[in-house]
Amino acid sequence: MVTTDDYPSLTVPRLAQRSAPATSNAASMTAVGPTIRVTGRLSAAEHVIIEGEFEGEIAVPDHGIAVAGSGRVRGEICARTITVLGRVDGNLTATALIELLPSAVVTGRLASPRLSIEEGATFQGRVDHTKTAAAVAVARHRLPQADTTANDPTST
Repeated sequence: MVTTDDYPSLTVPRLAQRSAPATSNAASMTAVGPTIRVTGRLSAAEHVIIEGEFEGEIAVPDHGIAVAGSGRVRGEICARTITVLGRVDGNLTATALIELLPSAVVTGRLASPRLSIEEGATFQGRVDHTKTAAAVAVARHRLPQADTTANDPTST
């Protein structure tokens, strides 16, 4: 697995290997469990693992997203790193790295300064590293608007 010096790698454990909760020095992480189906928009200030189904937009530009082998995403993903083991239909934008592992099935556009597609992964679409900065800027711009709209009782 590729790592950088200033950002820890994001690893998705296999279901059989789960046991104790993460130690206190590990980065915070949220999981959308294997029996969960979500439609909408997700933003987080921590790493996210998608083990279930998600349709919509995921924006965590300062953290990592992992789509587990059981995970299915239809929509846009914007994160610092994106690791795919499952299926994604949509556009992926990462500021650091996109990894498609052997079980990944991805259809859409990939935008990242670094890309890793391992043997066995299936990818149909296009790679465009020139749109990374613009896509991340849009995702960051939308984050505060989503938060203020969600807390505004007069919004519909």
